[in-house]
Amino acid sequence: MRRAHPLLRSCANAGVLIIIALVARPLPAEDSAPQRPWRFIYNCDANNMFIYKKPPMTPEDIHDHVDRVAASGVTTFFMSPNNGMVMNFRSRHARMLGDEGNPEIRRRIVEEGMAKSGTNARAALNFQGLADAGHDPLGLVLQRAKDKGMESFVSFRLNEVHGVDTPDDFPQLMIISRCWREHPEWHIGKPGSTLSALHQQIMGPRTSPIVGRWLPGGLDFSFPQVRERRIAQLRECCERYDIDGLDLDFQRFPAYFMYGEEGRHLPTMTAWVRQVREMTHEVGARRGRPLLLCARIMARPEQNLALGLDPVTWVRDGLVDFVTVSHYLRNDFTLPVSEYRRLLPEKAPIYASIEYEPEAETYRRLARELHEQGVDGLMVFNYFARRESGGRIDFDLLAELASRHASEGP
Repeated sequence: MRRAHPLLRSCANAGVLIIIALVARPLPAEDSAPQRPWRFIYNCDANNMFIYKKPPMTPEDIHDHVDRVAASGVTTFFMSPNNGMVMNFRSRHARMLGDEGNPEIRRRIVEEGMAKSGTNARAALNFQGLADAGHDPLGLVLQRAKDKGMESFVSFRLNEVHGVDTPDDFPQLMIISRCWREHPEWHIGKPGSTLSALHQQIMGPRTSPIVGRWLPGGLDFSFPQVRERRIAQLRECCERYDIDGLDLDFQRFPAYFMYGEEGRHLPTMTAWVRQVREMTHEVGARRGRPLLLCARIMARPEQNLALGLDPVTWVRDGLVDFVTVSHYLRNDFTLPVSEYRRLLPEKAPIYASIEYEPEAETYRRLARELHEQGVDGLMVFNYFARRESGGRIDFDLLAELASRHASEGP
């Protein structure tokens, strides 16, 4: 018999009350506890490897970064394909960053991309240069990760909203999709609208106010056209690349339905995740090996439900293989891994994300606290962000965290 959800507190800040029956579950004996796979996951966005090297970029420039990550002891490399709403490869379902028909926009991309490091314009030139030379920018990263012995995952940001408050300004216009522009009726709301209490809670005090302006401009997953488009993009990634798994990043960005309507769409999103699972099974069967499916979810269980997401059911029904519990760009309290462990089946791995921090000691403290809760592995999210302020990636610290994780894993 399928177990019902545990009782979750009312989401007072969100104005949403979700009460579900609790069914007690005996804990297994210590010697019978399943051994869950441990992972140390490096999460990489779509463009950070492509924004520094002055064009022309070569595959060897990509290999250098991936090789150093692998040498640090990372087991699993997550790579995002979507740079905003557009892609870092030439897709059938969205344009690649920089593929612009307007000659004035192309001129500005070349001008800024050649002159300025750390910009999307430079990434656009490098994507185009690699593609024109017969390379697949995303494929170079994913294949190199596999060649170096890491698991290789596509991590898809499911509702990108970067720049939606100024969609006609350069360079933001480069990352806005035509679909988003042509279908305002599919938007959750208007960029700049007041955030709900739930979203304020999830995003926290450290998040820039500009992100709050973006969030209402996300696509509304209550529209079947939105869900179908996203599955088509996910299928393309799974069929195109020899990956080990697909990550559904629900934290980017945490809005999927009209404010106040999220609770009634729990079945909608669960049915959609089931479709994704069926797709990954189909692709995996053709390849002759499994294609894992996982999800990056909110920090607190009740936040997921209040957004219309039901990861407890997804795991219990076998729709996802594991979850990664995450904050939104901050680490202001220890993620409640032990609470998720009570909710999820004993055999289900639970990983936890550490968002970017400038100080090494903060990473050490956060990792220690998560290990004390019995986490099955860690993810470092945006670990490369130190380069954005002119620093260097601390690969020694990455190796230290990976080593401590390996020694303290189950």
